[in-house]
Amino acid sequence: MKPLNAEDIPSVWKENAYSAGFQAAIAAESAHSVEKESEAHKMSPYQQINKSWNRWHHSVKQRSWPFYFAAAAKFAEGYCKHAKVYFGNRVLLPTDKTVAAIVMVMNEKDTILQVIEQLQRMPLHEMIFVVNGSTDESFEMIRNQSDATIVHYQRALGHDVGRAIGAKLADSDILLFLDGDFPVMAEQLVPFIDAIERGTDIALNNITPYIGLFSGRDAVTTVKEFLNRSMSRGDLEANSLTAVPHAMRKEAAGMIGYGNLAIPPKAQVIAIEKGLSISAPASVDVITRNRIRARNVGPNNVVSDMIIGDHIEALKAVIDSKGSRLSFPDQIRHRQIIRV
Repeated sequence: MKPLNAEDIPSVWKENAYSAGFQAAIAAESAHSVEKESEAHKMSPYQQINKSWNRWHHSVKQRSWPFYFAAAAKFAEGYCKHAKVYFGNRVLLPTDKTVAAIVMVMNEKDTILQVIEQLQRMPLHEMIFVVNGSTDESFEMIRNQSDATIVHYQRALGHDVGRAIGAKLADSDILLFLDGDFPVMAEQLVPFIDAIERGTDIALNNITPYIGLFSGRDAVTTVKEFLNRSMSRGDLEANSLTAVPHAMRKEAAGMIGYGNLAIPPKAQVIAIEKGLSISAPASVDVITRNRIRARNVGPNNVVSDMIIGDHIEALKAVIDSKGSRLSFPDQIRHRQIIRV
């Protein structure tokens, strides 16, 4: 089936969105004229547009993502026409909840500005960059190009420790985790935020389309899927908190324990054990775009060994709680007969 493009969306849908945006701007202007001090006055014009968009968006039937982005653009166009504000190429989010982007950074001067550019296209409540072990200009570039919170460590923290730090520092409702080594388009990040808005606790990156047949998978991918199946979540396949981007409710991060986020497979096991809802609502290709570094090239490299080790630690936690057979039943032995 041919994918739906913005050009294929009926004009009446765009016209309705434009009109709704124009009327929302009129209503917002009237409200401002009678309110001296309110939350609306504390919002940026961009945040006010997003709030008005959600009021209208949630009143109509949810459609495909091409419909969403086309309608959001026309709504913003209509709003800005009356309000006389510049919208540019920004993207509206399908939530009124506050959103934080938490980004790990280590020597990312070649990509970090592109990462910031995409994040600035969304009405985020906060951006937190954890810069660790960098010897290039990453820190200065972030400081000069954004008003983000920067947590700076002279030495390298190791994988995923920065995400735990950022999650604990954030005061937003929704946490969006990324790495600074390659930019992800704002449009690709919206479905993860939307999944949390709709009640999911954790929204994983669905990497399944990019990992190929089982026979050709590496040890890291195999152990990811084995862990999910051990937790009776075969539906998650090889999707894991190890991969970015992913999103999470702030409350879910607290339930898992911020320190446990430093070991993503263990955090995922804890989340499943606690009955948190986990889905993989969208796919972003982080396999072919992953930055090549000396420590992540070739079989049995340092990074893959570390990830496998993290999964072994997570499996140990599962065995301690579920027993040596994990969630797999013994089909041929009636062991209970010999128990004394």
